[in-house]
Amino acid sequence: MLGILMVCGAHTAVAQTAPSAVLLRVFLTDGTHLASYGEWARLDDRVIFSVPLDPAAPAPDLHIVTLPADQVDWTRTERYAEAARASHYATTRGESDFAYFSAEIARVLNDIALLPDAASRLSTAQRARQALTDWPRRHYGYRAREVREMIGLLDEVIAELRIAAGEDRFDLALVSDGPPIPDVELLPPPSQGEVAEQLLLASRLAATPAERQSLLQTLLGVLDRAVELLPEALASRLRGEASTVLAEERRLEREYGALRTSTLTAAQRHAARADVRSLERLRASVRRDDERLGRQRPESVAVLLAAVDTQLDAARRLRLAQDQWRMQIGGVRAYRRSVSSALDALHGATASLEDIRAQAGPTPRVLQTLQARLAREGTRLTALTPPTAVAPVHALLRSAWDLAASAVRLRLDAISTASLEQASHASAAAAGALMLVVRARSDLDAALKPPSLP
Repeated sequence: MLGILMVCGAHTAVAQTAPSAVLLRVFLTDGTHLASYGEWARLDDRVIFSVPLDPAAPAPDLHIVTLPADQVDWTRTERYAEAARASHYATTRGESDFAYFSAEIARVLNDIALLPDAASRLSTAQRARQALTDWPRRHYGYRAREVREMIGLLDEVIAELRIAAGEDRFDLALVSDGPPIPDVELLPPPSQGEVAEQLLLASRLAATPAERQSLLQTLLGVLDRAVELLPEALASRLRGEASTVLAEERRLEREYGALRTSTLTAAQRHAARADVRSLERLRASVRRDDERLGRQRPESVAVLLAAVDTQLDAARRLRLAQDQWRMQIGGVRAYRRSVSSALDALHGATASLEDIRAQAGPTPRVLQTLQARLAREGTRLTALTPPTAVAPVHALLRSAWDLAASAVRLRLDAISTASLEQASHASAAAAGALMLVVRARSDLDAALKPPSLP
């Protein structure tokens, strides 16, 4: 019995998904409505659904519509949907599902007499009763009255089976038909004229300009295809309004596009010059232009203003950095002059350091001369106190100097002892000195230039 009921349940579950989409309605707060081919979806503050362009077609072309959820009369929309789903089920698969289900129930009950004992007959009858009880709730209340009558007859059988099974306890199990189906008059499929009117209505409420233009273009396409199906006056009025609004939308798109391009270009230019005042004026100009255009693109303008604010923040940071640089540049230039001889000495030592790194020389005499010069310049470099702005540069330069001096000393030791290990240590020190010299020169040159945006 249980297996049979499971088969029956599977049949009816498939039957509920088999029919084509239900034609619902999305009712608006002003009393108007739009056709929805199939279920609508509510996502946060938006409702999304498909408007059929030719509702009479078996598989009509659809246009996705997104509207603000606060424009929808949800109580009326949901009541209509419940009634439409129930009606659609009743006119498509309801009768065949119920016939199959009731036949299965009847067959199972007829088989009860063949079961070996009273307890089995009772439990089988109770499961059949539960299946009947569940039917209306799972099938939009379809044939609920007949199901109640069947349950009443089955209750008499169950009472007799309880007595036969020796049970003296009786439960009163109430039967519910499930939520009542709203008493709502269903509307016929919209005509081509009504479809056109609904597309125009949806365009007025569309969530984005792009969707508004898409709806208007679709409306013009519908008017072209249905030119012989619509009254001339209606088609002319709809075409005129759609064409006018679409032209205005395209004009606004061009105007706002030009505003976006010119604003972003100017913002980048002003930010690169740390021109805070010009960026503030540019921001005010965007607001004035938006006001002139009727504030028709609030989301685009919000994004544009955010981009200007980003550049404004960058300009303020750059201006602060440049003012700091102006305050410090005198000391940086004086430092550059103070270390010029040390830099020249390191530059002159480049060839010898390359030889040490490659373990290809130089001669002891060259090494001794270089060692003496590095010692003299190193003393001056050690005694120098750098400005705070170039303290990291001075540290790099000191490290480069120490490594260069170590490389020369280690190379001389390697020569005197003929030690390849010492020569290798000298090579590593020379490589480090060469790398740090390049880094120190680069950082010092950067400190001498005013800050700029990346």
